[in-house]
Amino acid sequence: MILELFFVFLLTFLIELIVYFIFIRERKLKIVYYCFLINLFTWPLANIFYVIFQQFYLIEFFVIFIEGFLILLLFKLKWEKAIIISLISNMITAGLSFFF
Repeated sequence: MILELFFVFLLTFLIELIVYFIFIRERKLKIVYYCFLINLFTWPLANIFYVIFQQFYLIEFFVIFIEGFLILLLFKLKWEKAIIISLISNMITAGLSFFF
């Protein structure tokens, strides 16, 4: 179970990292670091709230909003771009979550 959760977290992180690399022009190490921190914060919360409330789409909406806000703050991007990055990365990972 723990190994499976670690694999899903790692997969989520790597997919979102690719999206970040495509849209954000910063030092690669900075992108990796911030992407990891953002996912370390939102991924466990999303899973905990899913177990409690089982409202997948509502939880994803809040994750997109929270990650967008964190992207905005950490990378100092315009809010539109931050939300687009968060939306794309979370649409991909949420879509893949139906397979894992």
